[in-house]
Amino acid sequence: MHLKKEKQTTGLILLLTTATALAAVSADFSSQADAYLMQLTRREQFCGAVLVATNGDVILAKGYGLANREHGIANMTNTIFRLASVTKQFTAMCVLILQEEHKLNVTNLICQYVEDCPEAWRAITIHHLLTHTSGIQSLTDFPDNMRFERLPTTAANTVKRFRDKPLDFEPGTKMHYSNSGYVLLGYIVEKVAGKSYGDFVAEKIFQPLRMNQSGYDHPADILPNRASGYSKVGTNIVNCVPFAMDTPHAAGALRTTVADMLIWDQALHSDRLLPARSLEAMFTEYKSGYCYGWFHGNFGGRSEYGHGGGIAGFATQVIRLPKEKVYVVVLSNCDWVKSYDIAEELRRMFFNP
Repeated sequence: MHLKKEKQTTGLILLLTTATALAAVSADFSSQADAYLMQLTRREQFCGAVLVATNGDVILAKGYGLANREHGIANMTNTIFRLASVTKQFTAMCVLILQEEHKLNVTNLICQYVEDCPEAWRAITIHHLLTHTSGIQSLTDFPDNMRFERLPTTAANTVKRFRDKPLDFEPGTKMHYSNSGYVLLGYIVEKVAGKSYGDFVAEKIFQPLRMNQSGYDHPADILPNRASGYSKVGTNIVNCVPFAMDTPHAAGALRTTVADMLIWDQALHSDRLLPARSLEAMFTEYKSGYCYGWFHGNFGGRSEYGHGGGIAGFATQVIRLPKEKVYVVVLSNCDWVKSYDIAEELRRMFFNP
């Protein structure tokens, strides 16, 4: 009995010692990271919100700079930002949910869902769209794209803008990042689900996870805590070009907070949205480091997944190391900010203080 009590006492001491050590490391990281971010903010090299967590526990969550410069409103952890291309991981999840519901399969040819499907698209599958291996040209590379970004439209009309363009390569042979492919995925989600992409992602992801500040970013909505987006013209900071957000669609039209993004990350460590066997497909590297809505790489021998985004007024980046359960999210409402570099530096600080 005495031996058992000694073991229990020793285990408790080790647990408390480990917790104390982790708290000290977290405090050191938080202080160092905050000083780094404050310096960037003073130099107008950052404005936005940041969150860093390990094992679901927040070790840094803070807003920097202004959410609205005209009214002097500060960025906070509940400030809402446009996600830009970080949207793609949610679109990939929508597709996998539909697959789990036996309503489609990623091996299906996209011509099943596209009326008067172009002959050049006959061999393209949903998998090709998810992995940027379809060969479909990216509409954001079109010289007239900025004009369309300002205008209300539909996914069907956006698809018409690139459906007759020649493919960049034979489907499946190469990887070339294509926003067109993810708009087309949103179009397919709408066809299969019988509802808008925004409604589907809300019903299947945001509502079940209680990501209450997340959704499709309709500019006309009155949205408390929404950040205004800023750009630079020369050295002058200006309000960004207004986008209708209909063209980005499933490639980049969602909005959220850093707090909601942590909920999303934690869900990816569970079976709340998909069973493990289905979720595995999202994090399988297929070609040139791309998975389904994520880039795969490594840091110091650690496997990591990330994605960035850029749209008028906003720059975003997320990094997750699933084995170590470390998560970094940087959301900025200044589109000149190098969110990728900031997220990488925060990740480096965490592992190499």
